[in-house]
Amino acid sequence: MKSIPKRLLFVDDEPNIRATLPTILRRYGFTVTVAGTVRQALKHIQENRFDLLLCDLNIEEESDGLNVIRAMRKANPQCVNIILTAFPALETAVEGIHLNVDDYITKPTNADALVAVLAEKLTARQRKARILAISNDEPALQTWRLLLEAKGYEVLSSAVAAGLEQCRAGAFDILILGRSVSEPEKKRLIDATRRCGPVPVISVPSSADVAPADGADYYSEPDPEQLLGYVAEIVNKKAAIHRAAS
Repeated sequence: MKSIPKRLLFVDDEPNIRATLPTILRRYGFTVTVAGTVRQALKHIQENRFDLLLCDLNIEEESDGLNVIRAMRKANPQCVNIILTAFPALETAVEGIHLNVDDYITKPTNADALVAVLAEKLTARQRKARILAISNDEPALQTWRLLLEAKGYEVLSSAVAAGLEQCRAGAFDILILGRSVSEPEKKRLIDATRRCGPVPVISVPSSADVAPADGADYYSEPDPEQLLGYVAEIVNKKAAIHRAAS
């Protein structure tokens, strides 16, 4: 886990747990910030960047830990969110699914088992891709960002004018080109990307009547679900190659 950032926000109203569990987590290399109330947790979320949130379900009121999860999802969509609870319930689990909670851990828990779960979730999140999305359609860029970040991807977005320099820099894993980008512009952006390495490219054709000739690897309809499917396929292929190599 040495290469994985481990900035952790721990939220729990029980003083004994706040005194003991963070000490154990720090021994495993986590940088731990502690909060005992929702208000304290929200303040930390506003002021700091975290890789992982470990939050009690019932802090001051029933299920108010979900409010902390919501705040973290809004401020930092890439953060791993884990609920710690002694009273799991079906309704809470359903709400957690809607909030993309990564896991539930039942109290009391074994420290080694807890750290193993944290390591697994952080490692899985690290495998997510960094995506550059280029379009002159700002609403489309905003939609893509929301959808992709909700899935745990890091998203860079740009209009065509600034996108060429980003393609030349090559600091991303997948390139998405919107339908508002003309075919000649797409070819220029893809050529610049190819000079940096074999980055997969997903192109949304400007029209169903246009035969794509820009050199992209995937061609997607404007349908966001199809786009997300292609992104997941690329990420899964890379993960399979990585597993085979190791």
